[in-house]
Amino acid sequence: MLALLLSASCLLRPTLPLERPVYRYLAVIDITQSMNVPDYRDESMPRDRLGYVKQSLRQLLADLPCGSELGLGLFTTQNTQILFEPLDVCGHYPAIDDALQHLDWRMAWAADSFIAHGLYSALEQMAGWKKPVRLAFFTDGQQIPEDLEIPPYRGNRGAITGLLIGVGGTEAVPIPRYDQDNRPLGDWRKSDLDVSPNNQLRAGPTEGPLLSRLDEQHLSPLAAATGLGYARLTTATGLAHALKRPELAVNLKVETDMRPALGLAALLVWLTGYLRRKEE
Repeated sequence: MLALLLSASCLLRPTLPLERPVYRYLAVIDITQSMNVPDYRDESMPRDRLGYVKQSLRQLLADLPCGSELGLGLFTTQNTQILFEPLDVCGHYPAIDDALQHLDWRMAWAADSFIAHGLYSALEQMAGWKKPVRLAFFTDGQQIPEDLEIPPYRGNRGAITGLLIGVGGTEAVPIPRYDQDNRPLGDWRKSDLDVSPNNQLRAGPTEGPLLSRLDEQHLSPLAAATGLGYARLTTATGLAHALKRPELAVNLKVETDMRPALGLAALLVWLTGYLRRKEE
């Protein structure tokens, strides 16, 4: 009878406020065209960098405990555009997952890439938020122009914690080119860049393919300058481990679903009764 009552109580979807570690992240994703490079080799995942980031975040979304929150932002040129602030991953799972699925490089509002400014833009916007949120900033480190130095960070170093996450392989490969209907047009060439006399930052060789690789030599110092950690995206599982480290969690009282515990208690009660009858 007790086992029946415990099982029936699960139909009421009972919850209980319990303190547990949860995670709050703003994931900012570089959507410049170098993120279209197909240099991942995991057969179960997309090959292009942007697709790999999206699928890795979708798997993380399904793995985060209820009470955790995930927001989404996009980076291109010098700015981070926040699409939405962190939302509860259980209460808003379909909306977050749908947003991740439909991210596209064609959402970019400019072609250039000044990664430091984009990162600083995200940190500046997050500084005004009342509750603690970690930053996960995804980029391959590809900069156009390529020879810009890291500008000084004017914010409070370490005030926002999180990870700058390097995406892609370390071998330089051509950047694919697509039209606005996502049809391939070959690869980008150095001659496609603006090398006018008024743009000396773009001066240099103008022949051959435009190549891209993960630029950790640029990203690691940038992470250190802002007080973020640095990690490389090699597998979706590795990303989950990196973002779910205990020091990045926040202990909060969260409404916890009690159905698993009640179901287990019902099973134990039933087994106890069964074993006693068998002994008799």
